[in-house]
Amino acid sequence: MKCIGEPTRLQILKLLAKGEKCDGELASVLNKEQSLVSHHLRALKECNIVKDEQEAQKVYYKLTDVRLAKSIIDSEALVKELSLCECQEVNYGREENKRTGEGQICPAS
Repeated sequence: MKCIGEPTRLQILKLLAKGEKCDGELASVLNKEQSLVSHHLRALKECNIVKDEQEAQKVYYKLTDVRLAKSIIDSEALVKELSLCECQEVNYGREENKRTGEGQICPAS
């Protein structure tokens, strides 16, 4: 999971969940340097999350397992549905917790 925790890699995986793409396409869509995208693709390949296939002058990347695409899409939908990034106090009745931030599900930004 550490391998896919990096934001650019997660964006790459979301795009690959829709189908295979070459590094140039990914770089264009992500508005990132092709060398940076290639670096992330190499890391994902080393973790056996993506695989590549040479076609003439281009290398196309795709997910190693179609279940990864469903997992990525489902995870993103779950995060949106649960609003996981909004803090909710668990022990909001205690003044000390309000002051220190203890009892929160996630830290205040």
